[in-house]
Amino acid sequence: MGLGSAMAGGNPRDGRQDQEWYPTPADVTRALLTAWRPSSSAIWEPACGDGAMAREIVSAGYDVVATDLVDRGYGLGGRDFLAEPAKLADCLITNPPFDLAVAFAEKAFALGVVEMALTLKSTWWHAAKRQDLWRRHRPAMILPLTWRPDFLGKGGPTMEIMWCVWAPHDGETIYRPLNRPAPQLALI
Repeated sequence: MGLGSAMAGGNPRDGRQDQEWYPTPADVTRALLTAWRPSSSAIWEPACGDGAMAREIVSAGYDVVATDLVDRGYGLGGRDFLAEPAKLADCLITNPPFDLAVAFAEKAFALGVVEMALTLKSTWWHAAKRQDLWRRHRPAMILPLTWRPDFLGKGGPTMEIMWCVWAPHDGETIYRPLNRPAPQLALI
């Protein structure tokens, strides 16, 4: 892998996953819910995939409405978030396809979602084309991870990501790096 690919957070040798499916490791979701507690008891996960993130949210005590464009055996498959006519919950937490992240954020705001957390590349806000979104919808929190999640379980992950949280707030955006939570013990 070239240095440029590593710095950008990708590996061209591996290509892209079919339909941009990258299951979110449990510690990524647990880190978010340790740093930020949504005020709504119901959470919409509109890119639920196989339910990896949704199951962690349920474990944290929330009700989850899980949908996805593709049916992977969890939640309601065949639901295109970008075509949804109405919100299914006041809070949205998801790991959107990175190339659709702006569209996901804009759609959530258009639907009237009150709180939202998206996983994004750590450099996501560095693009001039996203500054209009920042001005119109300043995030409440930027929560970069202090580790690189291994979305595919192949070892040697290169992508640095953050949680971007939009919620009602006054003042400046809070920037707080998140440490990796300790692994949870499996109950037998």
